[in-house]
Amino acid sequence: MVVGGGLGASADLLLEPLEQALQRLTPLRPALAASLLGEDAVLLGAVSSAVETARPEAFERRTSRLRR
Repeated sequence: MVVGGGLGASADLLLEPLEQALQRLTPLRPALAASLLGEDAVLLGAVSSAVETARPEAFERRTSRLRR
């Protein structure tokens, strides 16, 4: 699990309490880490998702019509 965005800036304070809470609440033990993207994590994730969604429409479908 990655702690990012505004919370990522305080990851040094949050990771240990989060790990302790997870140990109490669930048998799962996900690895916790601070995001390397800082406050831009949410924005970059949204841009990445938009590009992934748009790529087939903008490139693959349109170029396949040209090959016919």
